[in-house]
Amino acid sequence: MAGPGRSCPIAYRYRPDDLAEPATFSTSTLYVVGGLYGNTHALDAVLARAAEESARPEIVFNGDFHYLDTDPDRFAEIEAGVHAHHATLGNVEYALSSDDDTVGCGCDYPSYVADSVVTHSNLVLDRLRETSPVDARPRLAALPRHLTVDVGGRRVGIVHGDPESLAGWRLALEAVDPPDHRARAETGFDGPSTPSATVVDWCRRADVTALCCTHTGLPHAQDHGRHVVANNGCAGLPCFTGERSGVLTRLSSDPRPPADSLFGAVVDGLRFDALPVRYDHERWRADFLRAWPPGSPGHLNYATRVDAGTWLTVAHSARGSIRARPGS
Repeated sequence: MAGPGRSCPIAYRYRPDDLAEPATFSTSTLYVVGGLYGNTHALDAVLARAAEESARPEIVFNGDFHYLDTDPDRFAEIEAGVHAHHATLGNVEYALSSDDDTVGCGCDYPSYVADSVVTHSNLVLDRLRETSPVDARPRLAALPRHLTVDVGGRRVGIVHGDPESLAGWRLALEAVDPPDHRARAETGFDGPSTPSATVVDWCRRADVTALCCTHTGLPHAQDHGRHVVANNGCAGLPCFTGERSGVLTRLSSDPRPPADSLFGAVVDGLRFDALPVRYDHERWRADFLRAWPPGSPGHLNYATRVDAGTWLTVAHSARGSIRARPGS
């Protein structure tokens, strides 16, 4: 039976058709930023990169902007920065603001994720509940579970997990077809795969050109004909081997690739790129260790990633016709 950290509350469920709603706003350039994880320096880096654009982009923080920010000042900084823009609910924000004490961290971890990871994640969330201000919770609880945005006349659907669940894993790198055997070996994946036909059906029902998500930790993008799925992995944790930067998703009506694009493509007239979030690693590491010293649940789950990234490479993240920048 599913327990805390592996459960999927009814409140998580919605349909791809729900994204077929009118666009919440329109813009020529959009940043989708998932998984800040309480890294205030990553927030600073996102805002600094946005300021470099010739026209100010709109920013959507699509969940898990809190998590490791148990220091009250850093929690407040994340709150202020995120709510100055657009935001959607992540499983962390749901778990933090919900009265459901059985949800744990809210991650809805699949069976192939180790029990120890689930246990430590639940303990991290328990501590965040203890340290975060109660008056922030109504604002978090009121966040939408998804958004649809018009980017230069193309509709973009934004979710945290997948188009059927707030914390769904069906758009994880290890889950999507064609099978990525390295990803499946590294993660221990043993679940049902997600065929391209399912993704196309989701996009058609949602009436979107692009589907943006996060939640599952490993960034990747894949074209599905006239549709693209972009999973940014995490903005606040290193995403690639030997790198110390996160990733955000940029979408634009301008077909020209930005100079710092890691990988990208034009799909049905919409430019997509994954951009690095080059935060101050040493300051983030110091913040992390103060909050989560060796032996703590946050350290056990994330210290290796904070210092060394993941097994993933940029080239490995670019699937289908998506092209990695030469030298990435």
